[in-house]
Amino acid sequence: MVLSFGTLSAIILVVYYGSRITDWMYLGMALFTWTAVIDSTISLEYLGITENFMSEYLKFGEPYLLSSWGSAICVFDGTGFYIMYLVLIYLFTNKKSWRSVGIYWAGAILNSMIVLITGVFTGKHSATFCTLLNIPYIVFPIFVLFRIFKTQNRSNWVTKTKIQEKFSIKVHDVFLILGFIGSIWIILAKFLVVLGSKVWVFKETVAPETALLLEDPARFYSIQVLLFFFYIIPAQIVSVYYLLQEEKPQYLWEMSAAMAGIMLQAQFSYILYSFDTQTPQPFRVDWTDINFWLPNVLLVIIPHLFIIRLYIHRVPDTKIAKKQ
Repeated sequence: MVLSFGTLSAIILVVYYGSRITDWMYLGMALFTWTAVIDSTISLEYLGITENFMSEYLKFGEPYLLSSWGSAICVFDGTGFYIMYLVLIYLFTNKKSWRSVGIYWAGAILNSMIVLITGVFTGKHSATFCTLLNIPYIVFPIFVLFRIFKTQNRSNWVTKTKIQEKFSIKVHDVFLILGFIGSIWIILAKFLVVLGSKVWVFKETVAPETALLLEDPARFYSIQVLLFFFYIIPAQIVSVYYLLQEEKPQYLWEMSAAMAGIMLQAQFSYILYSFDTQTPQPFRVDWTDINFWLPNVLLVIIPHLFIIRLYIHRVPDTKIAKKQ
């Protein structure tokens, strides 16, 4: 455990003083890329592909990473987050805007850590001294967000535009509104089932997941559902409101980027967790059950379609200037 802290500290000091790079953002992303590779190794060991690379650490350091949920977040860290780190490092190196990617990543990793740490302290798993190693995964993204909102220039985005003489709702906007309403209903049903609701319509909405939501002693996804209810549902309501408006403010794009990152990480981990062979049989979901796939994939797709819609239909400042 002490060795883990010492290794992290040594890497930071060597890179900081031994290179010409002084931007702490670049150094932080480089370090997190290295930890993503470690999580990939943990995933391989969990799957039985490799042996004895991380066994001692998993036994005495963070044993909860050998759980179904712990392995799922390690898989995402070694794939999804690893790609995001490489993209961010590329954008830093080439002095391109990394604002949107940074918000997307920060939303996803903060969500991952909040669920993991809260689940460790409230579920069947126990915290260890090495649980403190997860603190940088909370502190660093928060500093990144501060830097984004303080120094990063926003891309061209018009909050008020008179380009269109008459505003009308497009067909794809109607599809997105219906998708968001469906997502809100699914999250509401999950939330009420987690709280023990006996109402038939809510239990039927999430029928394949009822046992997992109600009885699983590892409360990771129950905590995730609570976060969905208190943070994602309000964001989706705001998104529906602005789909009905001509004006699209800048914060809508930033909120949507964070929401999409959160939903991708959360649902990726949950789907892997639901099918994992180490998930107790009463809580495991049949991977061929379409009633499981439809609602859970919808929760991921709709936020991403929304940010694509916002990006495609944004109005550059130059176009406004010419029109005026």
